Amino acid sequence: MAIDTTSFERLVLGDERLRVFNDTVPAGILVVRVEDGGVLFVNRFFKEVLGMEGAGVLGDTWRELFVDPSDRERLMLSFVAEGVVRNFELRLRRPDGRHVWGLVSLADIPIEGEDLLLFAFVDISALKEAEEEIRKLANHDALTGLPTLRLFKDLFIEAASRANRNGGQFAILFVDLDGFKGVNDTLGHGAGDHVLQEMARTFLQCVRGTDKVARIGGDEFVVLCEKITRPMALKIARRIVEGAGSPMTVAGREVRIGASVGIALYPANGTSLDALMKAADDAMYRVKHSTKGAVAIADAPSRKIAAEGAPAG
Repeated sequence: MAIDTTSFERLVLGDERLRVFNDTVPAGILVVRVEDGGVLFVNRFFKEVLGMEGAGVLGDTWRELFVDPSDRERLMLSFVAEGVVRNFELRLRRPDGRHVWGLVSLADIPIEGEDLLLFAFVDISALKEAEEEIRKLANHDALTGLPTLRLFKDLFIEAASRANRNGGQFAILFVDLDGFKGVNDTLGHGAGDHVLQEMARTFLQCVRGTDKVARIGGDEFVVLCEKITRPMALKIARRIVEGAGSPMTVAGREVRIGASVGIALYPANGTSLDALMKAADDAMYRVKHSTKGAVAIADAPSRKIAAEGAPAG
């Protein structure tokens, strides 16, 4: 005779040890029929974590609980292969639409000749949130909120993959501030931090919505511009120079900084981030030492530097 939800719950609540286990174990427990995925039992902790009222999912199938259906498929494939599953990470869906991260174990518990699965779920949402915060801190500059070099490397890999598929090109702009050291030395590091924050906001306003701006250290920034022509790369670089040259008030004083920009194109000037950043950096420094607020582009294949002075105005 097939076990139904009522008889299984009566079995659990009728046994003192199982009843105590149901009320106190700090893990969500489901008992599921292998045949059709029907849920026979849900413990109190599972209902609390998933925000379920009353009987919860009793009588339903567990398929609706999974945020990603492929998680259930991979879980069952692991179970079939190993006979038991431990520490499997996945997300379950609450009735209010929110997602809950969990660490899952799965084992069979044949009862009265029927194949049943014991699904144990430990809520790790807080851990996942902490991991995400750590990733954010590692990938974003604490002062400006811009991506760090670590994240910029990932953005480059994605851009290179798209360019290779589509036969396109993109640009790397290397931006170095002019006169930043003087602000730091005369007005202090607090003023220098303010300048960097203002420059970050300015650069974001100068680029297109799809472009990526990162701070890679000190007063150095890089910009990744996908699906771009050489003239457009020069245009964006000139905007950055113009924006950086605008006066700003720092510590009650008006200061002018400025920026010099070097440009390298993928794949003409290289196919690795190191090669492109070196080409752009070399282009920028050659003109920076002779003309502040200049834009320079590295020409392939000899990487001859084509320099363009700062725009008038």
